[in-house]
Amino acid sequence: MLPFGPIPDALGRDVILSGDHADAVLAYCHAMGSKFGSPGYLRYLFGLPVNKALLSGYLMTQRALRETTPHACAEEIARTALELLSCLDGGREDGSVLDVFAGVGQMAYSYAKAGCRVQAVDNDRTTVDIAVNNMALAGLASVVEYRLADGPATLASAVNTDRRLSIVHLDPPWRGSYQYDLTRPFMLEDLAVNVQELVRLGLEGARLVVLNLPHNALSSQIDDLAALAGCNALVQYQYVADFPASFGQAPAYFFGRSGGGHGGTTGYQERHQRLTVDGQRVN
Repeated sequence: MLPFGPIPDALGRDVILSGDHADAVLAYCHAMGSKFGSPGYLRYLFGLPVNKALLSGYLMTQRALRETTPHACAEEIARTALELLSCLDGGREDGSVLDVFAGVGQMAYSYAKAGCRVQAVDNDRTTVDIAVNNMALAGLASVVEYRLADGPATLASAVNTDRRLSIVHLDPPWRGSYQYDLTRPFMLEDLAVNVQELVRLGLEGARLVVLNLPHNALSSQIDDLAALAGCNALVQYQYVADFPASFGQAPAYFFGRSGGGHGGTTGYQERHQRLTVDGQRVN
């Protein structure tokens, strides 16, 4: 059995799931799906059903099972980010990504598969060790460099040394426990870091900043954040086919200074994209 429950994040990061837990993870996904009317629900990890990924040698933490961006959404985020780069001012195009809160590697994997070079940073030793294993197993160790370090400090250092970046990816940790209250909006103040400062800093060092938040984040705060940063914001709501919104919807927030793609110095747009479970776009 797995020790699932509303336990502190620190403990969840130390619980490693492997092939020995494949059946329990599958049962957990189906139980959660049944609770919300989708008994066939199954998380994917690095393009595989999570139970098969674990059996193949990939690893994850208990926290990652609950919080890692769904594979389909991670694929779409990386694809959209690269499409948006051509619309942005700056002219720096070296395909480099700084993944500031990288976790076990779902976003790093998707960026690397899309052709980027990724520096991935996490402040937890267990998570970094797992991610290094995962990138090696995926054949991406040469293009994804994982470091045990403080994410915000790494971003600040990159900016201070004038490092060239294409994308800064932010998937900041939530405060407290795994649970968040779906009956109220998720506010930026609920994050454990100052995301407004991270977006501002990210735009100093990169052409595009990508932000992941829970799907009940308050969109008006994103508009305000873009205005404060003097940039455009695109909110893309992503829906995985046949999954309930609480599982399949994962919005991504893209911030950049436009060369015409968003129309104006600052602005805010929303769009919606449906996806198959393996990350293909549904027209």
